[in-house]
Amino acid sequence: MDKKNVLVCVKKDILHPIGWALREFEKMVIVKYVDNTKQIDDLLEAGISFCVLIIDSILQDKSTFEYIKSLKERHKHQRILYIVSEGSNKEDIIELIRSKIVSGVLIRPFTAEQMSDYIYKLCGFQKPTEVPWYMQTGIK
Repeated sequence: MDKKNVLVCVKKDILHPIGWALREFEKMVIVKYVDNTKQIDDLLEAGISFCVLIIDSILQDKSTFEYIKSLKERHKHQRILYIVSEGSNKEDIIELIRSKIVSGVLIRPFTAEQMSDYIYKLCGFQKPTEVPWYMQTGIK
């Protein structure tokens, strides 16, 4: 099976939790981390396809709302997982969901299991019935 590409562009404070959540997919995905929207554009314009783009709602103290709308117009089939941060406008988020600009929304704080559920769904992977050891809480 060919590995699928996942593109991550988020604030540094959630890089570690996202990396931890994506450990489950080490044999199935190649994760590329970028710092800004220009790097996203460069990769997409170079013709690299990503099964999902994980992007923070606020980067460099600016909302990514307008950027995501324009990105979706240029790359209609790109799946986008939107990480909603404090300070995000509720109406903007509702618009993104209703107009199907984003494929999913995760609200901070989120769990590794929530992240992995989206990766399974958006990349088209079959979810195993057993929970990986590092996601088990011991709570029944």
